[in-house]
Amino acid sequence: MVSVEKLDKGTYFEDAFKVSFKYDPTTVAKIKELAERRYLPDDRAWEIPAHELPNLVEKLGIHNINSNSGVMDALKTKEIEDKREATQERLRGIKPVVDFDFTTTPLPHQIEAFNYGMERDELLIGDEQGLGKTKESIDITVARKKELCKCLIVCGVNSVKYNWEAEIKTHSKEKSVMLDQKTMPLRVKALNEWLRGSEYYAIINIESLRNEAVQDAIYLGIKDGFIGCIIVDEIHKAKNGTSQQGKALRMLRSPVKIGLSGTPMNKAEDLWNILTWLGIEKRSFYSFRNCYCIMGGYGGYKVVGHKNLESLNAELNKVMIRRKKEEVLDLPPKIHSTEYVELSKKQQVLYRDIKNGIIADMENILASVNPLSCTLRLRQLTGGLFTEDNPKLERIMDMLAEEIIPNGYKAIIFSQWEQIASLYNEALQEYNPVYIVGKVSPEDRQKEVERFQNDPNCKLAIGTIGAMGTGLTLNKASYVFFIDKLWNSGENAQAEDRAHRIGTAGTVNVISMVAKGSVDEGVEEYLLENQDLFDRVVDGKGSKADIKTILNKLLKI
Repeated sequence: MVSVEKLDKGTYFEDAFKVSFKYDPTTVAKIKELAERRYLPDDRAWEIPAHELPNLVEKLGIHNINSNSGVMDALKTKEIEDKREATQERLRGIKPVVDFDFTTTPLPHQIEAFNYGMERDELLIGDEQGLGKTKESIDITVARKKELCKCLIVCGVNSVKYNWEAEIKTHSKEKSVMLDQKTMPLRVKALNEWLRGSEYYAIINIESLRNEAVQDAIYLGIKDGFIGCIIVDEIHKAKNGTSQQGKALRMLRSPVKIGLSGTPMNKAEDLWNILTWLGIEKRSFYSFRNCYCIMGGYGGYKVVGHKNLESLNAELNKVMIRRKKEEVLDLPPKIHSTEYVELSKKQQVLYRDIKNGIIADMENILASVNPLSCTLRLRQLTGGLFTEDNPKLERIMDMLAEEIIPNGYKAIIFSQWEQIASLYNEALQEYNPVYIVGKVSPEDRQKEVERFQNDPNCKLAIGTIGAMGTGLTLNKASYVFFIDKLWNSGENAQAEDRAHRIGTAGTVNVISMVAKGSVDEGVEEYLLENQDLFDRVVDGKGSKADIKTILNKLLKI
């Protein structure tokens, strides 16, 4: 890590910065590439003029520089402005390289990815979440359908398969098959049926690749010319080349390969397996590591630094396209998406028991003042109460650790229940969260808001929709998660607007966490398509038929 300190008055330059770091020949070489710099032997540091600061950032990377907040803000602002300007210039007037009837209209940066994918058989899309990696890869593979025959999608995170199923319906006219049968022999059978069938896409999770029969079926599908393309989503999950799924990935040698990941991969050693699968890295892991990693520690087996990174970046740039949200100005103010999870087996059993109890008491429920309250325990169960299992929390932790926090963003997490908010607050303490629920006084709420807005170490705001969903400004957040929602879409929109307010920088991603096959799906559907029916029932003005309609949908009766 390189430290940068603003000097009141430099020894050699009037407006100057001192650059210091633990001796590293690679960093010294980069410093010497600057047109103006002077060595300070007494300090064992370097002095550079202010106008060389952007060049220093370009050579070392913003993430390798440590300084006070004022200097860092200036550095980041300059870097963002330069990248945004370059991106906008690059995208101005861009058109698809081939005639293609897009099912959903692409934004300019999505056309750029489309063109990139039409010209390459190996592609790594590293766009941040919210920029449309899924749509981009669907457009590319549909446009190349005649040459590809079929496309297999491998999901690095199991629950993402439902997002793919929905996105394929949204962004194409193609059909898909879900390869998630309960046993591996059944998955192999379904895979072989797909190869003989008419559906273009098949979706499978990466864990299935550990099974040899699945590997063999895919290998034969490629060899016989049926599988022309493999998309691997969350490909960083297969970065370990010695793991079962990492080894299996390298065997999937389809003619066209597309990897997707919004996770910054800053360690050279994490790129070997991915670049090898893409076909542009031919060396063994040890040759690759020796080229790009500095080894040390006890026995010399630990990676303590990196070298020759210009060469690695050149290799990566042959296949990778990556844009950040802050660089792309054509995004809408808010992007809404759904993140599906699967209930654990314990949750499924308890869910079934609660649901059966509701059905058995339906006559009394229909006659009650607030009939929708019968779903309360089901909704709390999907949020993480009543069992130790919590798939929603696990998925959020995954997204925070691998993409949101490493990319420098903050997030808000909402629930309508304090019990659930408390559970998430306790589990996510590593991110120094603010916590705002009903029992927090107005004075303390404002203190928490100021901490979230101003403390770079405070990465999360967690609270209830009732306490944190109105009147507060939390516009340092770029992501808003809903563990559950109120029955009224207006109140939910008001909560998400805590992040999207005057002064918000860039697009806000609003993510609804939904347990597949549960009451969550019905709530989302009604909030989007039939809020009036909800309102009538919640206000006590709904007929018995209205109540039955809603409960049948929510409970999937």
